[in-house]
Amino acid sequence: MSDTEQTLDQTDDPIQALKPKVKKPGIIYLNYVPRYMTVKKVQEYFSEFGQVRRVFLKPEKPLKKGKPSKFFSEGWIEFTSRKVAKRIAEFLNNTQVGGKRHSPYYDALWNLRYLPKFQWSQLHERLNYQKAEAEQRMRAEIAQSKREINFYSKNAEKQKRQKKNKVNNESEEKKNTFVPLQLKIKDISSEENKSNNAKNQAIINNFF
Repeated sequence: MSDTEQTLDQTDDPIQALKPKVKKPGIIYLNYVPRYMTVKKVQEYFSEFGQVRRVFLKPEKPLKKGKPSKFFSEGWIEFTSRKVAKRIAEFLNNTQVGGKRHSPYYDALWNLRYLPKFQWSQLHERLNYQKAEAEQRMRAEIAQSKREINFYSKNAEKQKRQKKNKVNNESEEKKNTFVPLQLKIKDISSEENKSNNAKNQAIINNFF
């Protein structure tokens, strides 16, 4: 027996060889989550095809601030076995959700994808990154809004000052403008003629 063979024999552990291999978990990505589908319903649905370890559904952006959305945009399902997860993704992808005929997601189709090298810890990293990115984007939007408000405020103040200066200038122009006096010159001769005519008429009336 060679030295190499002796080394292999010494390192071989028959107890380890008898132990069953530990199944590695597999993750399925839901590119679309049907309306009114919840985490509990997703877990119950996929548990019929394999053992589900955990489910995470990402909520949609709320339409109103402070009011969380009851719908989800995407999700991840972790199964105890990679083979099972891969088989389920291939089997259920682009198939009808089904269930009760009057359910809101009866006619919806599953959009599934198996993630061969994806781990659950990476999901947390991704979510933290998206959260930080969203916060950074929000800070940028707030800063932009403040700049716009300052810009409009400055323009409003500028227009107000310009209007005030215009009124003051017009007032000064009116003060400095020379308006010639228009004197009314009475026509003395015509008034005297009227007076004489009135006297003559009075004399004539006395005679008659």
